[in-house]
Amino acid sequence: MAHQATAGTHVELLNRRLLKRPELAALIGVIASQWAELESDLTFLYATLLGKYLPHIQEDGPPTHPIGFQIFDALENLHKRTQLIERLAEELIVNEDLVKELKDVLLPLIKNAGRRRNDLIHAYWGTNDNYPDALIRISVSEPWMIYKASDFNEAIDLIIRSSNAITDFEVKVKEFLKGTEQPY
Repeated sequence: MAHQATAGTHVELLNRRLLKRPELAALIGVIASQWAELESDLTFLYATLLGKYLPHIQEDGPPTHPIGFQIFDALENLHKRTQLIERLAEELIVNEDLVKELKDVLLPLIKNAGRRRNDLIHAYWGTNDNYPDALIRISVSEPWMIYKASDFNEAIDLIIRSSNAITDFEVKVKEFLKGTEQPY
């Protein structure tokens, strides 16, 4: 877990300073990439909830719903996207256990991963030669924090767990929808 920098820690703020810590810079890139995968998984869950499947070139690929994708992509942030998924699930899934799992387990997991991602991707980073295997997160309103590879890997693991949970939930939704008549 990240720990607080000692008072008076000097931080180097040279341009391209992350290049001084290439392994850690790469882990920040992995966080961004894994988050893009999670957002893609949310998009497929959204398409599944819409219940419309259109042909595509992947034999066993995810559901596609081009108009739905345009709507989902127009939403600017995670809160709005998860809110749309929640409302759509409440409307279309009459299985209380599935809706409860979405609200009580999946959405809090995704939101937690989103907070961790935002804290790291939108951070202002510095370096200090006394911490050769770390980056220092600089903040105006909070103590400066020291992050090592393990801290970034924890965030990556959380995002991957969240992404896998979305996929697992989508499978449950597909199974449920197979056995119900859709109103559209």
